[in-house]
Amino acid sequence: MKRLCSMTILAAISALTIAASASSQLRPSYSVSYDVLPYQTIDEPIEMGDGSFVDDAQVRLSKFRTTFAYPVMFSQGRTLLLNELSYQRIGFQYRKTESILESLHAVSYSLTLAHRLSDTWSILAMVNPSLASDFEAGLSSDDLSFQTAVIASRHFSEKLSIGIGVAYSTQFGSAVPLPVVSLDWNDGEKWSANAILPSSMEVWYKAGQSVDLGVLLSGDGDNYYFDPQGYQVERPELRYTMMTIGPAARIGLSKHLRLHVEAGVIGLHRFEFYSGDEEIVSNDLEPSQYLRIGLQFEL
Repeated sequence: MKRLCSMTILAAISALTIAASASSQLRPSYSVSYDVLPYQTIDEPIEMGDGSFVDDAQVRLSKFRTTFAYPVMFSQGRTLLLNELSYQRIGFQYRKTESILESLHAVSYSLTLAHRLSDTWSILAMVNPSLASDFEAGLSSDDLSFQTAVIASRHFSEKLSIGIGVAYSTQFGSAVPLPVVSLDWNDGEKWSANAILPSSMEVWYKAGQSVDLGVLLSGDGDNYYFDPQGYQVERPELRYTMMTIGPAARIGLSKHLRLHVEAGVIGLHRFEFYSGDEEIVSNDLEPSQYLRIGLQFEL
């Protein structure tokens, strides 16, 4: 789920590089996406209920995301307030093993404030509270987490901005502070690149009036809490991380409707199970392919 926050930051930084006359074109939007993933083999033998081990157990994930974004530009285009409400569901299917884990859910709200201090400097601040759980029992304070980021950007021109800051994120499993470097670049014609390192990077080529082709490196991750009665440990928690890289296409189907198609390789797919701060088991899934299809509606 946390990959959506990187996209939020990229959108805010890019928006501040456009002129005030164009900024009025920012519109509320609604997007949906679905990830198609194959069965992936678990890298370590899985212990079954009878004490035996299975060394080629597999799991397949399906992901559904939906996001509503409402941007507000004011101060003659120098300040952007971006609101996003998102929901993600991850479903699980198994081969040669069983688990009581059938689905995970995450609901988050992201508030981003970006302000152009001068022609050369801007500041961005983001806060992202979220609820992440299997939703099998009543919600508790353990299900609530926060992600924050602050970035200062230097605008060298309308074509290049570079920023540096710090983020507090659970994208890579544990909730830790991370240094952040942002990049927003375009050649004024067909090429552009955006990055929030170490979280995501995008390179795009405008192949036609309504078609963009690109390569994306992105991460997805969160901390999910479970019902202790179902897992027989105190404060059961899953720290989930997925990193992907591959080609992508953005296709304008109409004035207010855009199709996003992305495919490639899952380079890292990790599940770390904890009881409080104690790690119980950590499993990686073997690298595999993925397909992501999405639609964005401008309202």
